Amino acid sequence: MTRLLLAALLVAAPALAQDAAPLPSFSLTRFTLNDAPLGGLTAATGDVLPRQRLRAWGALHYEYNPLVLFRDGQRQGALVQHRLNLHVGVGYGITSWLTATVEAPLVLTQGGDDLSAIARVTSPDRAGFSSPRLALRVGLLSQRRGGLLADAPVDLALQLGTALPFGVGNALAVESGWNVFPQLSAGRDVGPVRLGGEVLGLVRPSAVTLSSAAAVRDQVGSQLGLRALVSSTGPGLRLEASFHTFVPLGAGATPAGFELLGGARLALGPLELFLVAGPGFGSLPGTPTVRVLGGLGLRPDVEDPCAPGRAHSAEQCPALDDDGDGVANQADGCPLVAEDADGFEDADGCPDLDDNADGLADTVDRCPRKKGPRENKGCPSMKVTEQDTDRDGLVDSKDDCPAEAGPRDNRGCPLADRDGDGTSDRDDACPDEPGSPDERGCPPKDKDGDGVADAFDNCPAVKGPASNQGCPEKERQLVIITSERLVIKEKVFFATAKATILARSFPLLNNVARVLREHPEIPLVRIEGHTDSVGNREANVSLSQRRANSVKDYLIHQGVDGTRLQARGYGPDRPSDTNATDAGRSNNRRVEFLIRAPGVGAEPVD
Repeated sequence: MTRLLLAALLVAAPALAQDAAPLPSFSLTRFTLNDAPLGGLTAATGDVLPRQRLRAWGALHYEYNPLVLFRDGQRQGALVQHRLNLHVGVGYGITSWLTATVEAPLVLTQGGDDLSAIARVTSPDRAGFSSPRLALRVGLLSQRRGGLLADAPVDLALQLGTALPFGVGNALAVESGWNVFPQLSAGRDVGPVRLGGEVLGLVRPSAVTLSSAAAVRDQVGSQLGLRALVSSTGPGLRLEASFHTFVPLGAGATPAGFELLGGARLALGPLELFLVAGPGFGSLPGTPTVRVLGGLGLRPDVEDPCAPGRAHSAEQCPALDDDGDGVANQADGCPLVAEDADGFEDADGCPDLDDNADGLADTVDRCPRKKGPRENKGCPSMKVTEQDTDRDGLVDSKDDCPAEAGPRDNRGCPLADRDGDGTSDRDDACPDEPGSPDERGCPPKDKDGDGVADAFDNCPAVKGPASNQGCPEKERQLVIITSERLVIKEKVFFATAKATILARSFPLLNNVARVLREHPEIPLVRIEGHTDSVGNREANVSLSQRRANSVKDYLIHQGVDGTRLQARGYGPDRPSDTNATDAGRSNNRRVEFLIRAPGVGAEPVD
């Protein structure tokens, strides 16, 4: 229970004979909401708002016994017993590493005991406008995009804030002079939770709250604070718990205080409901016996419909390339259908049956870039059509190496293989060291000695049986590494007709993320989204792309380098089973993880 220790005040009889005096002006409330999206509601964890993203909130804030009067250990009464505040604030990402915040608190109503006969002080006003709060936060390090230094092991941010020294009334909500609130916060994602906290200071003039002519016992001045937080991550419902403490740095005998708070936040489309509550302990003014805060906020990640994984139309996001064919939506005549993958498409973004307009479909036209008669199979002359010197299936007119056989996707040239192990350099993780095709061209290695080669060991530094992919049996594995893909033992589940990943799939995707972090030699994973054939094809292609984007974003959130991930949605175009049965359609609704070499093939890296 918050105390004002008044021994010095109450021992002097002359002082008691004086008329009641007003309390000095100072701000009783030290609580503020965190204004960045990844941390908790009650504590920052080193993150900042994304560039040009807005977060806004409004909340009602109740405090019970934030200012209580004691004499010789005995409670005399509460100067402020019940207090209801309103917090309205907005944060904005100026750049990817700089966030600005403005908050306007307001004391709606408060009340307590009349202690003028005991303490010779008048009660504070029942309501008043509080000191507005301004803050700038600089992201120094970031685990993902944003911050002055990205791909760091932790998020780290420095914030400088101030509460402007003006307001209306004396409701113990206005700072008595200029002040600064420096703050250093850090955080890191650990599996499905986020850990972090902050160290902060309150540098402001001292204000004697209650005293006598003989001595000063109680002051509200500069303080040093510490906040620690653990919160869940992911979409939907998020929970958190935090510890808060402040230690006075000025003179006098004002003791410390601390609080234990729990919170929850629930996403509802572009909005977020939140609630924070918990008890307070100690005797620091402003530490209530109970604190409860709840409100509504605007989520920064859905302010932009073009954010990854968000539903949008091609018209809303003209700069995106929703079908992944290399043509932006604004210039794509078919923004949800990719152009031909044969390299001969035009610039309209639509698949063309006859690119050279010679009356012969490209599927049978031997020279789709040159116009020619039907009798020459679309080529200007029969000689060009028939000649294939190296007999690699690519005619000389399209073959960059007409005298040497090579695959079509390498324009007819042979693939380099410096170490001569049968694995081409583009697919060889060890191009200068002979190895096995099953090891992606590298010699088998088993640094933990468990009999599972490192390339296929989910835990290459820890021993485990092959039946659990080389990991200890207590760590159940849901992912199998092969030379071509990451095979998942469970499905990735989404909300019906949405790209929202359900919580039941978090352990599976956390396992995928860990495997990719443990295997940096895997250069690129293409995340493929697939649907069944029920419904409109274009809507299914769009849904599968958004779902693939959601999985990619989740893996990045778990520490996977985004340049190693490619998201593609194929809708119903690549079924793995029949669409004539419920079981077959269920199998077709899937996400797959294919291992690819960057820069090779018809599909560009995201």
